[in-house]
Amino acid sequence: MRFHYLIFFLFSVSVFSQIKMNNLFSDNMVLQRNSNVNIWGKSNPNQKVTVYSSWNNKSVKTNSNNNGEWILKIETNDYNGPHKLTISTNNDLLEINNILLGEVWFASGQSNMEMTLNGYLNEPIFGSQDLIANANNSQIRLLTIERNYSSVPLDNFNGIWKESNPESVRYFSAVAYSFAKYITESLDIPVGIIVTAWGGTPAEAWSKKSFLDEAFEPGIIINNSIEKFEEYNPGYLFNAMLKPLIPFTVRGGIWYQGENNRERAKHYSKLMQVMVDSWRSEWGQGDFPFYFVQIAPFSYNNPNESSSAELRDAQLDAVKNIKNSGMVSTVDIGDLYSIHPPEKIKVGNRLAYWALNKTYGFNSITPSGPIVKSAKKDGSSVVIN
Repeated sequence: MRFHYLIFFLFSVSVFSQIKMNNLFSDNMVLQRNSNVNIWGKSNPNQKVTVYSSWNNKSVKTNSNNNGEWILKIETNDYNGPHKLTISTNNDLLEINNILLGEVWFASGQSNMEMTLNGYLNEPIFGSQDLIANANNSQIRLLTIERNYSSVPLDNFNGIWKESNPESVRYFSAVAYSFAKYITESLDIPVGIIVTAWGGTPAEAWSKKSFLDEAFEPGIIINNSIEKFEEYNPGYLFNAMLKPLIPFTVRGGIWYQGENNRERAKHYSKLMQVMVDSWRSEWGQGDFPFYFVQIAPFSYNNPNESSSAELRDAQLDAVKNIKNSGMVSTVDIGDLYSIHPPEKIKVGNRLAYWALNKTYGFNSITPSGPIVKSAKKDGSSVVIN
């Protein structure tokens, strides 16, 4: 009988735990190394909350407010791990295990960022089999944010951290995984990569709406889908798939998007600048690195199609005006007959070149090909500088 009571007691503690954490804070997570990282959660109102970190054997304390919300900062070092966090109140305790200290990046955009190593129907990823087969690497941690939209900011999401292995990697973003793999192998440190992407979605949905309203005249930034998909509404994906990550301490972000906005290319450069400004303002980490992919040429069933070229030109303009940014060109690795080019691993590697050069100081790595400075017509030719 005592045995049955013990089981019930343990079950009750688990089910009725008063400490609630954002899903970012769970087993297998990565925290940004050599930083003061934000840790937050909920408990009973007006309680003392203690967070103990095993990597420095220190405890930090704070008090929850009238709503039970609390936030504090914890100093991290470069002792990779694994480590644990213990969050406790007067009558409750929560342990988070198998934590690594390393580099944390988030990856966002539409289908070319969302596309997994498994590929799409009749659209494979070149080289994916080798990456999947050799994916056992506990130093790489993966988190995919499930698709969601909201008219108001949310404070949590669905998704869990996973260690890199053939099963978890197969259905993870090919670009994001390739980026993380290149970074961890180059720096010999753990990397946590968070993917928050949704195929077919516009950049305005990923931006904070108040920034859009302030930057653009009414009627310019609207839901452009004929079907009026909810996820196309300005700010709706920011609210549901980015806001819940804030203020999780990150190193920077990578971005692969643009096809949805090609018919509105004339606004795209400014839109990207406003989007990144909204992210950086909300995160409160200054001008963190932002590296993105220029969309590849594609026929769009029209041999005279030029909107994608106009969008690429807008992206080139944006990279010149966004601080601490870099752009990956894909004009040489696209596919005129597939809007999802198969060279995703090369794209991830090229994003990593930018991070290694500009963020981590690898001056020997060239992050970009030549950029057009000017063009002058000379008879039937054009001279490009």
